[in-house]
Amino acid sequence: MEPRNISVIRFMAVTSSMVGRTTTANYNNTDCTSIMKERNNNLELFLFIFRILVLVFGVIFNSLAIWVFCFKMKKWTETRVFMMNLLLSDCCLLFTLPFRIYLTRHSINLGAKFCDALVSFYFMNTYIGISTITLISVDRYVAIKFPLRARSFRSAKKAAIACVIVWFLFIATRLYLDLLATPPSRNSSLCFQKANTKPLKRTLYFSILGFCVPMLILVYCSTQIILTLKRKEKINAQEEKDIQKTVNIVTTNMAIFLLCFLPLGVGNIVRFIMESMKLECSVLKTVSDFALFAQGLSDLNCCLDSVCYYFVAKEFWEKVSLFPKSKKHLMQDQTQESSI
Repeated sequence: MEPRNISVIRFMAVTSSMVGRTTTANYNNTDCTSIMKERNNNLELFLFIFRILVLVFGVIFNSLAIWVFCFKMKKWTETRVFMMNLLLSDCCLLFTLPFRIYLTRHSINLGAKFCDALVSFYFMNTYIGISTITLISVDRYVAIKFPLRARSFRSAKKAAIACVIVWFLFIATRLYLDLLATPPSRNSSLCFQKANTKPLKRTLYFSILGFCVPMLILVYCSTQIILTLKRKEKINAQEEKDIQKTVNIVTTNMAIFLLCFLPLGVGNIVRFIMESMKLECSVLKTVSDFALFAQGLSDLNCCLDSVCYYFVAKEFWEKVSLFPKSKKHLMQDQTQESSI
C-alpha cells in the first residue's frame, strides 16, 4: 500500500475517533442534563405529602417548644442554650418548607438570588442542627465522664460561645462560597435539585466536615456515656432505674441523629464518587433521586427534635401545664431546672 494511502487512512481513523469522542461528550453534557431534570412522579408525590406533614407538626412542636423555653423557664442553663440554638435552626428549615412543597409539584422560576438564599437557610438547619446535637452529646459526655471537673467546664455562657462559633463558621463558609468561590450552576425552577452531573467538591467537604466528623464524635461520646453508666455500681433500685432511663435517652437521641442525617451524608458522598467516575446517566439519575429522598428524610429532624427537648429537659412537659402549682411544686421545679 502506498504511503499516501496509509496517511489518508490514519487521518480518517483519527477524525472518526475525535467525532466519536465529541458525540459522547455532547451526549453526556446534553442528554444527562435533560435526564437529571426529569421529574420522578412517585418520589415527588411522596416528598409533597411528607413535607406537608413535617411542616404541620414542625410548626406545632416548635411553637410549643419556643413557648416553654422562652416563657416558662426562668434560669439559663447549658441545656436551655443548646435547645434554643436547635430551635433557631429548625425555624430556618420551616421557613423553606412552603417554597419546597410548592416546587415539588410545580415549576416556577424563583430567581437565582432568592433560590440561593433558600438553599442557605435549608443547609443552615442541616449543619447547625448536626453541630448542636453533637455539642449536646459532648456536654453530656463531660458531665457524666468527669463529674467533678464538669462544674468548671460547663456553663451557660460557654455553651452560648460554642453556639456563636458554630453560627460564625457556617455563615463565614456560606459567604465565601457565595461571594468568592465559583457558584454551582443551579436551575431556579428546581432550586434544591441538582440539574447536572458535574461533581461538586463543596458537597464532599460539607459531607465530611459537617456530617462525618460530628457523627464520629457523637457516636463516641454516646458510646462512652452508655459504657460508663453500665459500669457504675447501683446503690438501689431507683438509681438503677434512673441509669437505665438515661441510657435509653442517649440511645434514642443517637438513633434519631443517624435516622435523619446518615442517609443524606451517605447519599451525597456516593453521588460525588459516581459523578467523578462519570457513570451512565441512568445510574447518576438514580443516585440523585436517592439523595433527594435522603434530603427530604433529613427534614424529619425538625419534628423529632421535640423528642430531644422532652428527654434533655426533665421538666419540659411539666411546665406546659397552664394550671398554677403549689409552692412545693414550684420549689421542685426550680431545683430540677438548676440541675439540668
